[in-house]
Parts: sequence; C-alpha cells; structure tokens
Amino acid sequence: MTNKPTKEQENHQRTVEDGAAVDMDMKKKRMTLQSVTRMLDRAGVDYVVGGSGMLLGLGLVDDVRDWDLMTDAPEAEVQAALAGMKWTKDSGTSELYGSGCKLRIEGTEPEVEIIIGFAVRANADFCRMPALMDGIRDGLRVASPEVWMAAYELMGRHEKSALLERYLHEHGANYRALSDLRKEPLPKELAERLSRLPEASPDLAKKMK
Repeated sequence: MTNKPTKEQENHQRTVEDGAAVDMDMKKKRMTLQSVTRMLDRAGVDYVVGGSGMLLGLGLVDDVRDWDLMTDAPEAEVQAALAGMKWTKDSGTSELYGSGCKLRIEGTEPEVEIIIGFAVRANADFCRMPALMDGIRDGLRVASPEVWMAAYELMGRHEKSALLERYLHEHGANYRALSDLRKEPLPKELAERLSRLPEASPDLAKKMK
C-alpha cells in the first residue's frame, strides 16, 4: 500500500517542477542569444549585453523579454559577421533615439536586437551610450551598469535606473564609464546623481580597458 503524499510534499514537488520549467525556459533563451553571439565572436566583433540581459547578469532580475546587444563596431563589420542570418534594420533618429542603427534578427525568440552606436536623446541633444563591458557575469558579457543607469533614466524607465543606482552605490562605479558619460550632454540632475556614485576599486577599471 502506497502512502498518499502530504500537502506539504505535493507543494514541494510542484515547486521543484516549476523551478525546472523556468530553468529550461531560460536555457532556451540563452541558446537563442548564443546563436547570434557565436557569429559575432567568430568575426571578432566586440559587443556587450545590455538591457534586461545586463540586469540578469548582475542578478537583479530573473528573466528577460528580449536580448539587447550593444556594439560600437562599424555597421558593415556587424552585417558581415551575421552572414546567413536575416534581419530588419531600423535607422535614423527619432524622438527618443539617435543610434546609428538597430538590427532585429529575424526568427529569434525572444528577439535579439543589435544596437550599433547606441544614443539616447537628452533635451535637444543626443547622449552617446558607449558599449563598455563591466565583465563576464553569469556567462554574459555584461554592459556597463553606469551607462544603462543613465540610458534608462533618459528613456523614462526610472525604476530600472534607480535599481542600477542602488546597485552601484553598493558595489561602486567604474571611473572610465563615469568619465565617458561626463563628456555627454546629460541633464544636470542625472549628471549629479552619477557624480555621487562611489568609485569601485582600481581593479574594476581594468576590466573595461
């Protein structure tokens, strides 16, 4: 005679199964990303993972809706690296963005976008958001959280900007990233918030060189 599982055991089993499903879903999402980044790696195109992928690598979120890759490489080099893939191209300035262009890779789920020369509007000007790497985190080439703190604020995503601001107050900010951002026409309030971030140890700055 088999003992019937208790309610606690059933709940535990359900939690284990749900966790396994989440892990499998994230594995598939990472495989989608890798199908693109492998081609960039082979061609020697430098890139970083920004947006929610960066937040995932920093341990600040558990999931991603899409993958945003950033690069300052020439568009021709990026397109050559993606030979055999299909993409749609968005280019030209808008009310919010002034990036060189964005390539949306067709057939990717979640969608993979490559932003070339990322720039976000600040009043009448555009602020360039450099594709600096913070390091390899959880297997991802994570973009600078300093850059994305500024980008999210300019994009009106204030909660995510504040989330990164708290992270940087806890872990310290990279001097090179702050130095590059100071060259941009940032709004005064945002520039002051960045200036109040404590700088990380000198070892961290070496990662961005």
